[in-house]
Amino acid sequence: VQGGGSDLAFPHHEMSAAHAEVATGSWPFARAYVHAGMVGLDGEKMSKSRGNLVLVSQLREGGTDPAALRLALLGTHYRADRAWRATDLTAAEARLDRWRRAVALPAGPDAAPVLDRVRDRLADDLDTPAALTAVDRWADEALTRGGPDPDAPRLVRDLADGLLGIAL
Repeated sequence: VQGGGSDLAFPHHEMSAAHAEVATGSWPFARAYVHAGMVGLDGEKMSKSRGNLVLVSQLREGGTDPAALRLALLGTHYRADRAWRATDLTAAEARLDRWRRAVALPAGPDAAPVLDRVRDRLADDLDTPAALTAVDRWADEALTRGGPDPDAPRLVRDLADGLLGIAL
């Protein structure tokens, strides 16, 4: 796997692959290429050279729950360019609260369909926005209508942690 920012696919990533192929005598260098979209802030690309970074360490020092931060980042497909906004984090914190309330219930709707949907979406080029939406729907149903399955909240908590890295 070779990856990096989409702005560096050519010529940087192609040249590093060529160097590695010559150095190792093995071709191709990578079988999968993963290029992430650019993250912007205030209308410009976020970058070290510009000094316009929002650092995870600073957010954590300010008390941001790491699970909310991860949800904010997973809310946009990794290939898509995006702008970082404080409202993204606020929305992620609300989503995290809703999910945590849902998995704290004594029972909920069947978790098998949400598990299948999350797996399916992640297998399709890491479609994290759709995977999050699947959990949202389960949580909304659990909170509004409840459900008969006493194992469902635990299963959804485990899938959020194991497949999305979101500790509930």
